[in-house]
Amino acid sequence: MANYIYGKVKRKQNIFRVIETESEIYETADLVLTGVDYNPATLIEDEELYQITNFSGTEFILDFLQGNLDSVNYNQITNEDLKKLSFICTVQGNLYFFQVINSSFFISKKWFSIDELTLETNRPIITINPFADAIYNKETDTLYFKKLASAQKIFKGMDQLYRAATDAETQNFLENDFLEVDENFQTGNVTIPNRKRIALVNETLSNFSDDEKQAIYNYTNQYGQVTYENGKFKIESDNDLKFVLWGIEQRFYTTPIGGDKRVANSIINI
Repeated sequence: MANYIYGKVKRKQNIFRVIETESEIYETADLVLTGVDYNPATLIEDEELYQITNFSGTEFILDFLQGNLDSVNYNQITNEDLKKLSFICTVQGNLYFFQVINSSFFISKKWFSIDELTLETNRPIITINPFADAIYNKETDTLYFKKLASAQKIFKGMDQLYRAATDAETQNFLENDFLEVDENFQTGNVTIPNRKRIALVNETLSNFSDDEKQAIYNYTNQYGQVTYENGKFKIESDNDLKFVLWGIEQRFYTTPIGGDKRVANSIINI
């Protein structure tokens, strides 16, 4: 069965055919594709993957991944365009392996083949990583990736999955009636990590009833990191804001043995 490598050229919309080969580029016999549903509040281990299910229904899907793929419908890439690749995609059956291409993958030094022992000087090569930046399983309609920053270079707009709140959104959050913000703490003092948390908790709060909101405020106050008086948390610093946002995300917990109060740096719903 033939395998194909396709490529996307910078500033061009088309996908081009690069190589057809009978060789297996990525070893799939022992490949296990299981992932954790993507959530910016979830940190994965080195051997784990994020996943987005029903990926074809998202706004990030490439036309290239939709319908039946036929190599004859794609033009062969030119040598000149090979120097302008933004990413390549290796297709092996129902699996699509994506790799972002940058200057570090181009090798133009003098080299020789161990097999042929011939010195090459004008034949630059492009290297392929042993593990792809993103893998799309067309059969299950699931995208897998390790780093959102890499995946969003291929699937434009995916960075909106972990966007930072705008100045207006940040200011609106600081004006919530459960916060008493010091006059010296302004929107410009809110760091990017906290802006990302604000973007997430805005939706969380909108789904809470008034009773649930009060329960969250009481829960946050139990961990005593920020002064809470007259139904308001006093925000004097970005660190104060971070603890309140952690509370809304329900990251605080007490160990059943020892009663240690802790904060979870990663969350996975079970």
